[in-house]
Parts: sequence; structure tokens; C-alpha cells
Amino acid sequence: MDIRLDLAPLATLAETFAVDEHLCAGEGERMGRLWRHGPSLVPGLRDMRLPMAQAAVAALRAEGVEVHERSSGGRLVVLDEGVVNIAIAFSGQDLPSVEAGFRLMADVLLEALVSCGLRPGVGEVPGSICPGRYDLALDGRKVAGLSQRRRRTYALIHAFLLVEGTGAERLERAEDFYRRAGAPPEEGVRPGSMAALQELDPALGVSSVAGALAAALRSL
Repeated sequence: MDIRLDLAPLATLAETFAVDEHLCAGEGERMGRLWRHGPSLVPGLRDMRLPMAQAAVAALRAEGVEVHERSSGGRLVVLDEGVVNIAIAFSGQDLPSVEAGFRLMADVLLEALVSCGLRPGVGEVPGSICPGRYDLALDGRKVAGLSQRRRRTYALIHAFLLVEGTGAERLERAEDFYRRAGAPPEEGVRPGSMAALQELDPALGVSSVAGALAAALRSL
């Protein structure tokens, strides 16, 4: 599998998501990508249907916060340079099923984290950012989430992994968005539900974890 490294953030989220889409352009190929971006918010389609979502996005942008609605499934994702994003693109007619795609990405993350000396579990972490059945967690706190974008001729499987910084600061940013967007309490986030790898092992950082992720991708 060819792997593209974009650990130096591109100018805008629109540009970096366009690169992900470009990975799907080859016929019958599999491509991988690791990337980071600066502080930004990526709400999902469901988030943008909240009663005050448009006003919240406009206000945040006026404050200088980059906000870009994503086309893959799932809910709001909070990004910064301590978050490593992983994309696996399949193109052509022989695509993995939705479940197989999620399992494949989960296996990549598990292999990488085990090689870093960690023992994550897989399963939804309620109250976390973008909760889902394939969340990866350590000590009950989510460290990674998965989503997919699919069309007839390609599947783009995506994950975010919190490496540096703290889970608490990302939860605070998510809580601020949901408050502004008028989300009901059950659609908010819960303190203590997320952590960054560096909180659990101070020796880990973006460089070492990205290396482990690249090795896991190459082993596919």
C-alpha cells in the first residue's frame, strides 16, 4: 500500500479533505494517508441539522475558528496538531463492506497502539466526541474514532487518533459547539470520556505514533 504523509498541515481543511478524495481516484488501488491540521471543528451532517448550527458556525468563523462540514458519517470531530488522522482509500468495483472497512481500520489502529505498548479496547464510549461502535479506548476513555464515506466506485475509511494534548480540552471545544448549536443534553459530551495517548504514556508523541501507524498500514 502506498502511503502519503501530510504531517505538516495544509492550508485549509477543504484542501486536506480534497487530498483524501484524490486518493480514491485510482482504479482498483488501495492508498493510505496520515495527516494533521491546526485547531478546527469538523461537524457532521447530523450536527448541521441542530436548531442553531448555522448561527454557531457563522459565529465561530467570525472568531477565527476554522469550521468545515464533513461528508463522511458520524458527528463533530475536534482537530488540532496533536491529532493524527488516518485515511484508507479503496477504489474500483471490489470494495470492502461497511463492516469490513471498519474492522480493517480498527485492526490498523490496534496493531499500531499495541506496538506502542498499549492495550486498547474496541467499543462505543458514551459521552465522547463522535461516539461509535468502533471507538478505541484506554482505561475507559476514547482515544480514536472511525467513520466512512462511500460511493459506488470507492470507499474512504477515516479515523482520528488523539496523540498529544488532552482529551479534556477537546471535549471543552466540542461542548462549546453543541451549546452554541442548541443541542439537547443527550447529544452533548461527557467530561472524562476521552484521553490523548500522551496523557497515558508521556513518552508517546506524534512522530513515534505516526511511525507505528505507517508500519501498520504497510502490513495490510
